[in-house]
Order: sequence, then C-alpha cells, then structure tokens
Amino acid sequence: MKRTLLASTALVAMSGAAYAQGVTVSGSAEMGVAGGSDSDAMFHQDVDVAFAMEGVTDAGLTFGTAVSLDDTKEDKKATTDANTTNGGFAVYVKGPFGNITLGDTDGGFDWALAEVNGAGSIADNETGHAGFDGNSGLDGNGGNDGQILRYDNSFGDLGVAVSFEQEDGGSNGDIIGVGVKGGFGDFAVGAGYQTHDGASVSGMSASATFGEISGTVNFSRMSPDMGDNTTHFGVGATYTVGATTVNVNYGQKDNGSAENNTGFGVAATYGLGGGATLKFGYGNSDHGYGDDAGTTSDAWSLGLGMSF
Repeated sequence: MKRTLLASTALVAMSGAAYAQGVTVSGSAEMGVAGGSDSDAMFHQDVDVAFAMEGVTDAGLTFGTAVSLDDTKEDKKATTDANTTNGGFAVYVKGPFGNITLGDTDGGFDWALAEVNGAGSIADNETGHAGFDGNSGLDGNGGNDGQILRYDNSFGDLGVAVSFEQEDGGSNGDIIGVGVKGGFGDFAVGAGYQTHDGASVSGMSASATFGEISGTVNFSRMSPDMGDNTTHFGVGATYTVGATTVNVNYGQKDNGSAENNTGFGVAATYGLGGGATLKFGYGNSDHGYGDDAGTTSDAWSLGLGMSF
C-alpha cells in the first residue's frame, strides 16, 4: 500500500515562491532462498524504501526529488566504491521545455535502449548471467562517481535525450551520451551513443507486443580506448496471462576471441494480490573468456516479493 502525505502547510520553500505539494512514501521487501553452482543455498532478504517529493512553482514549473534507500544482506557485506557515491538519489526539474535530472539516473544511451528481461526474481538471477547486458553503457566508467546530468524531451511519439557525467578528480574524462526512442502502437525502437576518454559504445533495441506476448532484441558495440571491440546481442520474450508472468532471455558477448560469453535466464512471477508476489529466477552462464573462461555456472532463487 502506498502512503501519501499531503502537506497542509509548506514543506519546502524555493526562492520564497515555490512550495512542495506532497511527499509519497512507498517500499518493497523480499524474503526467500538463493543458491547456485558457486554457492550453497542461503537465506535472502531485501528491503527498499523510496521517497518521492514534488512541488510546483507559481509559474507551473515542476520540481522534485527521488530517494531510494536499499538495505540487503549483500549490501551490508559489500565494500563501498566510488560508483555508489550518488546511489539512490536524484533531483529533477520539468516543464514545457522538457526534463532535467541530476543524480543517480540513466545516461542517454541507457535511457534509450530497452532491456530483454520482463519479470523479476528476488536475486535477479535472470539478469545475472554472462550473456546479459543491462545497457548501462559507459555510465560510471573509469571510476567516475555516477552523478549524471540528463536532459530529455518528447515530441509526439519521439523522445530524445542528452547526458553528461563530469570527470571525477580531474583525470577520468567527461562521459557524454545521446539517445533517441519512439513508440508506434505495439512497436518501439531506441538507439544510443556514448563516449568517454577514447572509448565509445553504440547500440539499438526494438520491442513489439502481440497480445499476451511481448519481445525485445538489443544490440550494442563497445569500442575501448585499447584492446578489442566487444559486441553484445540479446533477445527476450515475456508472456503474461492473469496473475502469471514468465520471461525467457538469451544473450551473447563477443570480444574478438575464439570463444564467446553466453547465457540465458528465466523468471516467473505469480501475483497473490495485495502487493505480494511469488518469484522464481534462474540464470545459466557459459564463460568463453575472462577469469572464468572454460567454465559454466548457474544461480537460482525462490521467494516472496512484497510491495507497499
């Protein structure tokens, strides 16, 4: 259940003339078991609380912020790195001119491309295999802090975006991205480009819906400042009927070596009503290059997702 607090008095003042209209608090939680070939079955838990605050100026300009506070067992054990500096926080301003967002948000490349997954599991196993690419491109590349400034706007069925991630510490180089996407009935396409310090990535995606089945394909090519290019291809299909959703996806990454990294994922959910959902996920990886070259691995999870 989403809880909305409507302010009877001003919550936030901006230039003495703008006031917040309300604060929305929502959340999610997960509990279950996760395991795989690289680990024994272990308990899994996750709690996420999200705050959305938005106001409107006297002239009709909308401003706001989104804050996500995530607390998982894995996060407690992880070491904080530079790319989490702005994790979970973003502010925005929007109006007839478009949208301006600053913080933990997608760069223009990621904003434009669709992913091939379509259902979720408690441990994200269906998107954790060696062939999956979430289209993050060069966001946070080279140790930059992940604080992205993005402008986007829509013109009818067409949307465009430009993003800028400032170099962190004066030595990593700025990251610049652009994207364009459009929806035309049951069909949608997207294309993006991003560059950073001699490296670049370009890609495109296409999605279509046919009744209860939807599908997406995406392709990208990464050109590093040194070494071989890496190409990625992914395809996924999602079937939804009643309270049940099932997604199957496959991906392949080729870095020019004799072998590729490939993998597939499966996720299934069943809605119990009231915000509770049973979730199952599985991912299988075939490592053709890298530190795990010549090996295969898999991971699975089963549990209950809750939204409030």
